[in-house]
Amino acid sequence: MIELRRALSIAVLMSFPALAACQPADQAEASADETAVAETPAPDAYVVDYVARDYAFVGPTEIPSGWVTMRMANEGLEHHFIFLTLLPEGKTIEDYAADVGPAFGGAWEALQTGAVDKAGAGAMLGQALPEWYASAAAMGGPGLVAPGKTAQATMHLVPGNYVMECYVKTADGVFHVMLGMAMPLTVTGEKSGGVPPRADYAITLYNSMIDVDGTPRAGRQTIAVNFDDHPAAGLGNDVHVVRLEEGTNLDEVVQWMDWMNVDGLRAPSPAAFVGGVHEMPAGQTAFFTVDLQPGRYAWIAESGAELGMVEEFTIE
Repeated sequence: MIELRRALSIAVLMSFPALAACQPADQAEASADETAVAETPAPDAYVVDYVARDYAFVGPTEIPSGWVTMRMANEGLEHHFIFLTLLPEGKTIEDYAADVGPAFGGAWEALQTGAVDKAGAGAMLGQALPEWYASAAAMGGPGLVAPGKTAQATMHLVPGNYVMECYVKTADGVFHVMLGMAMPLTVTGEKSGGVPPRADYAITLYNSMIDVDGTPRAGRQTIAVNFDDHPAAGLGNDVHVVRLEEGTNLDEVVQWMDWMNVDGLRAPSPAAFVGGVHEMPAGQTAFFTVDLQPGRYAWIAESGAELGMVEEFTIE
């Protein structure tokens, strides 16, 4: 199990901007048009609860397909998230560790020792990754959330084998997944019966811009996230919400979002995150719920923050 975790840690932490783009799985079908903001309150969603601890996930390893709301309570002392990867048909978490781990391991070691730069690491990956990895798909998951808070995200999940993981770093620079924050998830053919939640407003993610259609307000609210573009390289676009205190430097937060920086995604965070949703294929819509108290905030992407995918806003 230790060796599996080590291999997974190498594989999972690689949400490389330099990585060749992962293509959506054939069955990933839930378009933005099908999930437009509801005009009337939706029936109860299908909710599955997880707990994030330092360093493990606790919760179901098998759930039904369809609209699923993942609610993750962070009981740890560091920031956590759930990043979902849908594996190609027939592939398992063991394949993920055996086939993908070594490729990322070589590139990561070369990058950290200074043998190559980001572009060089991407080239190494392109040569070493198995062909089937191009058919894996990032399928969302609750975004970055501070200790003591809960992140909630709703996605349309198709049947298949998934990997759940968190690749935030400890203060010593160790990725959480190396310490056990990776687990398999089976999404069955049984239907959840859930429906998308009623959204208060919508966000559209482009490759270099976050477009907000509506006005954030104080209190609990649900945001629809339309994934419009997919970058030529990387796993896709995501969005997280960070609270900016009086002394917070937003430029430092932007730098922190890039895990390939020495201190990127490394504890402690320069500010407290309150939720969001991870990457999904272009054409998808997901939802996340946050509780915004008066103060200064920002929408921010992980891999796209340095490209301009960050926007400040204030809650009165």
